[in-house]
Amino acid sequence: MNLRAVILALLSKQPDTGYGIGRLLRRELSHLWVARLQQIYSELAKLESEGLVVAACAQDRHRPAKKVYSLTPAGESALDCWLAADPAPLQYRDDLLVRLYCLERLPADLPARRLEERRDEATRLVVELRQQLAEAGCGESPETGHLLALDAALARATSHAQWATRAIVALRKRSAGAQLTTASPLS
Repeated sequence: MNLRAVILALLSKQPDTGYGIGRLLRRELSHLWVARLQQIYSELAKLESEGLVVAACAQDRHRPAKKVYSLTPAGESALDCWLAADPAPLQYRDDLLVRLYCLERLPADLPARRLEERRDEATRLVVELRQQLAEAGCGESPETGHLLALDAALARATSHAQWATRAIVALRKRSAGAQLTTASPLS
């Protein structure tokens, strides 16, 4: 997935400003994609130059004019092609796991501390996603795709929090002299 596809997908729901796209991305899709406003505006400029989006000036007498972007027919077609294409293989990249891979090189207390931070972060995300799911399901006609994406993110965050908890326990056992087995290092 790329930012281009994310922006086209968001604009397929409704026209919006670059700032509005950033806000929507943070509010509804932060569990799927992260982008800075600078990246969003840069991508919008490319999409506009390619004729996939068009910007209209919205004037408010109390604020400066702003560009509201919407999909062109070519943009809708590009989005439809992307939606119909096979998704990229699932890739999982986590620099914490690479650090744990080199556990022996880390100060003794650091791995457990990092895992506690990750567990706490995942636990906060679980709470946030449950709230988002509750709010999304309260509308007149909740969007099934949005609910499924939130549910997948919730399952991933829950699993990550549970794994981090098990890993912390395993590290504590290891520091107490217990051997971790290859069959199940976290049991």
